[in-house]
Amino acid sequence: MTSSGFRTEVWQREVGARWMGRAYRVVEETSSTIDLAWEWLREGGPDGGTVIAQRQTRGRGRLGREWASPQGGLWMSVIARPRIHSIYAGRLGIIMALASAQAISECSGCAARVKWPNDVVLGARKVGGVLVETQVAGEHIKAAVLSAGVNVNLAIGDLPKEVRKTTTTLLAETGRRHSLEAIAARALENLEGLWPALSLDGGCLAPKWREWDALSAAEVEIDVGGTQFRGQAAGIDEEGELILTTPAGVEKFASGEVRALRESRP
Repeated sequence: MTSSGFRTEVWQREVGARWMGRAYRVVEETSSTIDLAWEWLREGGPDGGTVIAQRQTRGRGRLGREWASPQGGLWMSVIARPRIHSIYAGRLGIIMALASAQAISECSGCAARVKWPNDVVLGARKVGGVLVETQVAGEHIKAAVLSAGVNVNLAIGDLPKEVRKTTTTLLAETGRRHSLEAIAARALENLEGLWPALSLDGGCLAPKWREWDALSAAEVEIDVGGTQFRGQAAGIDEEGELILTTPAGVEKFASGEVRALRESRP
């Protein structure tokens, strides 16, 4: 049976990317791998350097939310210096979400999908999420930390009560444990493969997103600062913004909270 914790010796065999994850730090416990990643980056850590924690005491999600991070999940942050224009910052979250969803699907057999802007879902339930923090100098991104959290070998009872109806785990979905090391390794390989899209025109990301999009053609509502917009989700543009077809025309959103009103059309 697969161990519930992250095993360094297995990771060394699994990691197959050329530069992502070749340098790594694994810790038993930390407030957040994001904090450790920024510290490493400031120390001169290499691009692709990866921080993994067995558990986090103050895992971070979007909008300042806390992410429950007990042992048994995959809690990972990657440092990078992408050197792209700041208007393309959204692409970083897009490629991290795609890399994570594909890794989950490859390693578990579950049909993971991405829900804009940063969730990885199994059906209607969230199984993971990504978060990107950047440091901007002038008009360009000087440095970034790309993070992923995946509920892998956790029971539903391990999660906070308030999220149990909307969140799931790979253990709960499949009835078996999965290799944290394999999921992490595949995610980094996928991320490395998508990395060139950051400096290209970004057009290649839209069709890739469409393959994994949980909201494709769904009727949705997006909340932006307390204002709601309704329409049909139509994927993303080259900057990673959500495209929404509304009665008034096409709208694009760089951020917001989305919920599906009706399932996607066949």
